[in-house]
Amino acid sequence: LEQKQVKQQVSPQNKILHSVNFSTWDESQGALFSAVKMEKNMMWLMLSLIVAVAAFNIVSALVMVVVEKQAEIGILQTLGLARIDVIKIFITQGMVNGLWGVSLGGILGVILALNLNDIMLVIGVNLFGFGMQELPVKIESFDVFTIIFSALVMSFIATLYPAYQASTTQPAQVLRNE
Repeated sequence: LEQKQVKQQVSPQNKILHSVNFSTWDESQGALFSAVKMEKNMMWLMLSLIVAVAAFNIVSALVMVVVEKQAEIGILQTLGLARIDVIKIFITQGMVNGLWGVSLGGILGVILALNLNDIMLVIGVNLFGFGMQELPVKIESFDVFTIIFSALVMSFIATLYPAYQASTTQPAQVLRNE
């Protein structure tokens, strides 16, 4: 039963039994639920920032590749490679790197979460002082897929600037400097 349904069924008895007070979990533990919700939102923010740092790593790696491969890009453009094809090459390279990172991160994250209590025992974290024997772990597939999707979108966005930068290479100028 939902909380509202239970409260509606119990309310008439509450009027009869004046000495008994009925309350829902939200009413009696509202501060705890609010704290858990805020903690979940903060974890989401932290994960988003970690993914953003990874996206900046993709940007910097691809910018370095563009700088290193200026001559090769210039030669390919001289041979007839269109600007859109240069963009596709660098977006593909960035997305392959992003897919590897998302795949490894997703798999390792789920494995670590499922084995969190064993890992904490190995590293010596003791929860008994907090009245707990183990941390409850519940993996929400929607959250996992949302994180994976967000990471892939950030990876794609991270590839756009270096791909555009590579496509603006002027073959004559690059080959003159080589």
